[in-house]
Amino acid sequence: MKWLKKSSVVLTSLVLTSALVTGCGGNNAANSPGGTVQPGSEGSSELKPYEVVMVFPDAPQNDNQRVQDAMNDYLAKTYPEMNMTVKLNPIDWGAWSDKTNLMMASGDKMDLLFTADWLGFQQQVTKGGLLPLDDLLDKYGPDIEAVEKDYHGPAKRGGKLYGIHTHQELGGAQGVYLNKELVDKYKFDLTALKSGKVEDLEPMLQTIKENEPGITPLVAPSFPLEAYYSSTNLDSIVSIAAINTVGTAADDYTVINSYTTPRYMELAKLTNKWYRAGYINKDALTPGLDAWKKIQAGKGFAFVSDMDIIADMEIGTAAVSPNGSIKAGREMLQIPLNIDRLQTGKMTATMYAISKSSQDPERAMMLLNLFYKDKELLTLFNFGIEGTHYVLQDGQVALPEGKTTDNVGYYHDIMWQLGNQMLNYTRVGEDPNKYQNYEKFNEQVSSTPSRIFGFVFDAEPVKNELISIDNANKAFVDGLKSGQLDPDESLPKMLEKQKAAGADKVIAEAQKQLDAWLAENGKK
Repeated sequence: MKWLKKSSVVLTSLVLTSALVTGCGGNNAANSPGGTVQPGSEGSSELKPYEVVMVFPDAPQNDNQRVQDAMNDYLAKTYPEMNMTVKLNPIDWGAWSDKTNLMMASGDKMDLLFTADWLGFQQQVTKGGLLPLDDLLDKYGPDIEAVEKDYHGPAKRGGKLYGIHTHQELGGAQGVYLNKELVDKYKFDLTALKSGKVEDLEPMLQTIKENEPGITPLVAPSFPLEAYYSSTNLDSIVSIAAINTVGTAADDYTVINSYTTPRYMELAKLTNKWYRAGYINKDALTPGLDAWKKIQAGKGFAFVSDMDIIADMEIGTAAVSPNGSIKAGREMLQIPLNIDRLQTGKMTATMYAISKSSQDPERAMMLLNLFYKDKELLTLFNFGIEGTHYVLQDGQVALPEGKTTDNVGYYHDIMWQLGNQMLNYTRVGEDPNKYQNYEKFNEQVSSTPSRIFGFVFDAEPVKNELISIDNANKAFVDGLKSGQLDPDESLPKMLEKQKAAGADKVIAEAQKQLDAWLAENGKK
């Protein structure tokens, strides 16, 4: 799940340092070895051999090389005119920020780079680490355009496109996962969560704490302040700048500091209370910590995160989570507490970009395009080699006989990262109609757009302030969202440091740009 993965990375370092792209080399599209030859066109056989390096976050896979070889065999047989190979360069979640920041600062060769707003996309663009993609997409991305042409706007900065959105759900639902065995054992009344308030989970956490020694009531990473607060309460713009959508009129476009809302303080106090009561595990900030493994080991009851998208989702309605149950190795219930509005930011939550250090951006775009049309290539990346890493049972992916997720050699849950998700297989145990559910869910999300959907903030005028603010946040944000800091003491200190770093200037600039956009679009 995206939010679960985010939590491990956000706990390290989200912000690129000022040295991000210093020394970042590479060639642009005009001078790359591939030239501008279209695959399949006259002269395409003259393309020089090129290795496209893909950099993406993933847990280590023992058979990474075997899968890479299989992908290259397939590319050679199916697309010989492209004359390219791929190198898979996965980086463990816990090390992602540090390693990719260093790679970009050092100008290491990268072609396709997974990126997202929550992984520093804005800073990567601001610092010049990514290439504009408009011309490359026009020439080499027809299959991307077939499914994503309406969703490029949010990834544009200064009128140019810097990221290609994964074709997937248009939003998410946030809520709480619960171990069904413990729900049944204590006959918990789940109707209280019809309120959509995470606070109403507290009596259950207390019961588990008092009666189940060795079981963490609320497993983290993934916290209410991370997986639930902003989606439920804000139309986010950039960093701290947002519009508070709770208790304000639909035509209220006042930009505020997202850390100053009453709801943020309420949730910060709640999380601190739960931490002090022993409901949240003390090691929640450990880089790379996997909440699912705690649940799988029978040492956790609940955690707040993104939900599986299933048919007929409603706030507060409990249902068995297909994917959650697979990952936990036991039946898990999911209860949505929020269903997203259509947000500009969601379109930049899962993307691939082309690094400035790419030596052949054309070939990089050619490969990215294939993941939007070629089910077999996408399946190799997502599931590995058929018969070795998976088998098909009634059209769904299963482990080969005698294999487990730990010893099969290639098993991960990053299908959401790349390409056209609607081409993917489902796993045994998942709803076979998973991707049809996505389409239905997309209709639900798109029917309630945010107040400022389509507005893209230009960070250039306040880029230094944004870096300073993110640096100021480091001493506080993780501690607040994990409950380890008392918000009555720490939040005022953080706001003071944000102010000194230029928070007022950022808010004012966001309001200025938003007002101009509203006027241009006849909204004000």
